[in-house]
Amino acid sequence: MSELALTPKEINLMKFIGTKEVAALMGCSIPVARQIMRRKDFPLVKCGKNLKVMTAKFVEWASTRRI
Repeated sequence: MSELALTPKEINLMKFIGTKEVAALMGCSIPVARQIMRRKDFPLVKCGKNLKVMTAKFVEWASTRRI
């Protein structure tokens, strides 16, 4: 069986952030960040009760989304 070899850049793109980090990046409160993360168009990943998003997918989503 071969090992999965990732470059540092690939590892950085695969990092996940949570609700607190999303709120800080968007400049909103944690409850508002939770509401945003539950939108159908948001690239949400659930880890049990935790809401997470891959950093690269969040940046992509945020750059294309305008209210």
